[in-house]
Amino acid sequence: MNATIHGVLERNARKFPDKDAFITASNRLTYGNMNRTCNQLARYLQSQGIKRGDRVAVMSRNNEHFFYAFFSVMKIGAIPMPMNIKLTAGELKAIVQNSSASALFYESELQSSISQLTEALSIKQLFSIQESTAVAAALSEENLNVPIDPRDVCEILFTSGTTGTPKGVVFSHERILAIASAVSINFTLSHRDSMLTLMPLSHSAPLNTFFMSGLYCGTTHVIGDFTPKAFLQWIHQEKTTFSFAAPVAYLLAAKDTELSSYDLSSMRVFAYGGGPLALASYYHVKKAFQNENFYQVYGLTEAGPNGILLYPEEHLENAGSIGKHPTINMELRVVRPDGTDTSPHEYGEILLTGDSLMLEYDNNPDETAAVIQNGWLYTGDIAYKDEKGYVYIVDRKKDVIISGGVNIYPREIEEVLAKHEAVLESCVIGVPHDEWGETVRAVVVLKEEVTVEELHSFVSKHLAEYKLPRLYSFVKELPRNASGKILKQQVKLVH
Repeated sequence: MNATIHGVLERNARKFPDKDAFITASNRLTYGNMNRTCNQLARYLQSQGIKRGDRVAVMSRNNEHFFYAFFSVMKIGAIPMPMNIKLTAGELKAIVQNSSASALFYESELQSSISQLTEALSIKQLFSIQESTAVAAALSEENLNVPIDPRDVCEILFTSGTTGTPKGVVFSHERILAIASAVSINFTLSHRDSMLTLMPLSHSAPLNTFFMSGLYCGTTHVIGDFTPKAFLQWIHQEKTTFSFAAPVAYLLAAKDTELSSYDLSSMRVFAYGGGPLALASYYHVKKAFQNENFYQVYGLTEAGPNGILLYPEEHLENAGSIGKHPTINMELRVVRPDGTDTSPHEYGEILLTGDSLMLEYDNNPDETAAVIQNGWLYTGDIAYKDEKGYVYIVDRKKDVIISGGVNIYPREIEEVLAKHEAVLESCVIGVPHDEWGETVRAVVVLKEEVTVEELHSFVSKHLAEYKLPRLYSFVKELPRNASGKILKQQVKLVH
């Protein structure tokens, strides 16, 4: 059974029965504790008619209740579908209906949200995780040993929906374990590590790439919801060694006025992804944390997520790159529209292939066929390689601004704006223009006062005239999804 996700939990319960494994704000659980509770809960679900292959939506904050639900559903051969609790009832309704969920497992604290949601849904069964766990406590703690093939579907995650309605991404046990083993090797993870997970577990990188790799190795997991203060306190208190976060999380933590009172020296890996960390921001965070152990990771939900990484020692010479060496079981190409490999500094689309690609988009064979061709995942990311083979993302294919027939890449402008001392962050978008088709607007969050003229003068020193923003907007914050990615479509709607 070790070739399944829940089988790894069961293995850890035998190998590390008394080790603190799941540390949350309300609990400290060993691998043995977690496995026994999940066995009881799995039996309770069976008694309630949940069957192998049933799809079970899971709604919980980052805590032990999420994993009670996640593993117990898996143990009986049903399919957990973690849901983003920050979505509106309307957004959740669309996802749940499209995915044909037969049951919903929710944390009791989310009862009011669930009530709004269930009025419009035809889900047969609703389970409070806490109430179900209490009832299940009378049942057997032994492993269920349901015969499950590693190639069986074990999980459906949903894309972040930054460009439209989230799509269900389908994975098997073996695909996720391929990510877990690769990340463990690339980051030299072991049972001695302590992994801090504060990004939403409904998202693919926190759950599949990093939690699963920690589970695979038997690490300790410190789990909670992100606030800058919580991030610093957990590291200081639990001497964690590893974290993954969106760049904005590190930037927010670096602004804490009491930062110097926290000991962050235990951290050997600060992994970041989901967006770029501009060079100026990288220097700022590195200095604030007194730590150089930053790893840029790049991948898509559809790839596991799995892909490529930039190591700490590569940051200085190759800042802005996503790396040169794909993870151990992945390959990466940058190709022209005709599928041939690009030359150095020639723009093309990133393709990925490896052991961890999704099986398919749920109920969407046309979309699946469009993005996976001959075993390669077409990412939609435009990039180039330099002479040394380092890959630099230019932008999302969908975000390219075409002004007067010329391609302008927003990310390039955002990188320049980030160098200005008054700019905290920015989002560059294309807006309709009668003559040029589109023109460039920069939507900027400021650290301190600055005029449009000053910003324009600064950017013009770094970029060609045709790339310069013609319009500027200043906002207090940029809209983001729960994993910290900027929602460019929302920015376009407002501006």
